[in-house]
Amino acid sequence: MTIMELHAILPLLTLTGGIVCLMLQVAFFRSHGAALGTTLVVLLLAICASLLVAAGLGNGIPSVQATALLLVDRQALLLCTLLLLAGVAVAILGRSYLRSRAIIPSATDHPEAFYILLLLCLLGACTLACASHFASFFLALELVGLSLYPLLGFPLTGNGFAAQEREPAMESAIKYLLLSALTSALGLFGIALVYGATGALEFAAVAAAIEGPAAASGLMQAGVTLVLAAMAFKLSLVPFHIWTPDVYQGAPTPVTALIATVSKAAAVAILLRLLTLSGLGEETITTSLLTVLAVASILGGNLLALMQDDVKRLLAYSSIAHIGYLAVALLIDGAFGGEAALYYLIAYIVTTLGAFATVSLVADEAVTDVDRHNAAGMDPCAGTYFAGLFWRAPLLGGCFAAMLLSLAGIPLTIGFIGKFYIFAAGIEGELWLVISAVIVGSALGLFYYLRLLLALFRRDHQRAAANGTARQVSLDGQLLLLVLSVTLLALGVFPQPLINWLHALYT
Repeated sequence: MTIMELHAILPLLTLTGGIVCLMLQVAFFRSHGAALGTTLVVLLLAICASLLVAAGLGNGIPSVQATALLLVDRQALLLCTLLLLAGVAVAILGRSYLRSRAIIPSATDHPEAFYILLLLCLLGACTLACASHFASFFLALELVGLSLYPLLGFPLTGNGFAAQEREPAMESAIKYLLLSALTSALGLFGIALVYGATGALEFAAVAAAIEGPAAASGLMQAGVTLVLAAMAFKLSLVPFHIWTPDVYQGAPTPVTALIATVSKAAAVAILLRLLTLSGLGEETITTSLLTVLAVASILGGNLLALMQDDVKRLLAYSSIAHIGYLAVALLIDGAFGGEAALYYLIAYIVTTLGAFATVSLVADEAVTDVDRHNAAGMDPCAGTYFAGLFWRAPLLGGCFAAMLLSLAGIPLTIGFIGKFYIFAAGIEGELWLVISAVIVGSALGLFYYLRLLLALFRRDHQRAAANGTARQVSLDGQLLLLVLSVTLLALGVFPQPLINWLHALYT
């Protein structure tokens, strides 16, 4: 490997070195705060490495092929930076979550393991963003999954977690493990079929092979179907969404935020790379399957969200619908489709992180021990902790309201610009069926988002008095939520700089 190639994968090397350093640190010095500090330093160094590599691209070097496995370009580096920033937010939420349970390093409690697993997940996600070969694609996908399994069951690792948290966490971990193993096997079999049809595993080599008779072969079409099915599971697209509400509800809220943002963004990154480099995006079988998945996810996700009273389950079905919206941009060939997909992905990550950050801070810190396990349950028509949240905690309630407005696609939020991009992409591709589904889904989404929004502003003096002994929300959690809210509004009011930057990626 040349010096240029090593420089190109500097973000991945930084993450790998940081994981090794953190493991050695934990072996010799047990401290929750020190583990968090090391994690944040590693993430910031990896972000700086991504920006440094991106600054070196251009001037006749648009990308660097680091062996046959990795292709580093500005799109990959942008996605890596986005994933790492999301990792910073999850680490801060994880600290609040563990601290609210008084988890300290001991013979039975291992809070430092949370940060090691988080870095491993981010390493897999960033590798996915740079993958250009089915081998790196599959290995990175499995690294993300192997990191998420123990994170989902993290309440089983210490004595600071109540029994009410252990059982749902075990259920979510087992469900995700079994279903993920099944879809990984299907995806691997699909890769084998693609290799049998084309004789290649590099994305670019597959693109060259399918220009001939291989594109119409049964092996090729079956392989593409299985690979897309595996990716649809990771993205929780209908009908591969069955795991999503139970896993979201039972997992620790920071881990739920990790799955909803980092895991799905990594899957979108590799799917975008796969469709463009391998030429599969131009195949009829691919566009047909993506169209069915997008329409089913938009309508199914929104319809099922209407029936939810638990806020985490509502956000789970909402995320299904939003990934369905994003799939519309993947149906558009060329620069505009990629630009629309990236903008919507940024909007989705910022908004979803903010929504789950609020839920985590409310359910994990802002309530008493008596209410801790009831805080995630939300009924907009009944007296719950989320009812009247704005009057009891104006910052939490106001930020959560901004996130809900963005999810609904209300103007002056980043969600509105992202939804506008999706409409424009659908119209450019003349995807009238998909556009109709987007319109219907957006109308359905308004109903349950506004229902929850009204509950936040409902005065409930009796509930407010019952929470008079509520805990103080951590300062770092409040700052995180404030930064996400400001970003959401700033990119909604002044979207042009980000639009110009994304446009420059494809010119």
